[in-house]
Amino acid sequence: MNRWPIGILFGLLVPAAVEGQTVALPGRFEVGAGGLWAAPVSVGAADATETAPNGTRFRLFSSESSLASAPGLEGWVGFRLTPALQLEGSASHAAPSLRTRIRSDAEGIPDLTLAETVNQWTIEAALVAHLARWRFGTRSVPFLSAGVGYLRQLHEGGTLVETGRVYQGGGGVSVLLKRSGERRLKSAGLRVGARGAVRTGSGRFDDRVRIAPRVDVSMFLRY
Repeated sequence: MNRWPIGILFGLLVPAAVEGQTVALPGRFEVGAGGLWAAPVSVGAADATETAPNGTRFRLFSSESSLASAPGLEGWVGFRLTPALQLEGSASHAAPSLRTRIRSDAEGIPDLTLAETVNQWTIEAALVAHLARWRFGTRSVPFLSAGVGYLRQLHEGGTLVETGRVYQGGGGVSVLLKRSGERRLKSAGLRVGARGAVRTGSGRFDDRVRIAPRVDVSMFLRY
């Protein structure tokens, strides 16, 4: 199951990029940085149970956890492989609140919600397809992206560290704000995108596949 998201995304992305083999954005190397907003996402539910001396089990209480929405920061570097395709490496950080709601307590304790801050880092490699064939105007170029990365979560107080993988796919638009001709800096612009991420092996209480949405707005320079 861990491989299907990235396989499907690359299967859709690469043919679309090959169709338009014109240089979408001036420059071969790219650096960029900006902000992101991660939407809230459930991380699963679990029951706390106890085993009686006779071997029977009964539920003490149930819990459901989710990561709240949170802003973050992201930076990346890219290298143009073909006129349409670009390889990127990126790093991001966000600190969402992990909220756990405890209910249905066997002893009748009222429902309550516990919260802690989770520092979350990701390091990813992605393939980005600039779709010059479908550009609108002279400065706006749509793109698709798909990638895989490493996820590390440090819980509040450093008492627990979890690691896992993340598979992401999405798209957006790059808008050129400046062209520099033959100078070292070839172009500069604004990139707006949205993506969905599937996480494995970290911060999940069950095996259900959940997509964590996020949006980002960044500035980029191309050389």
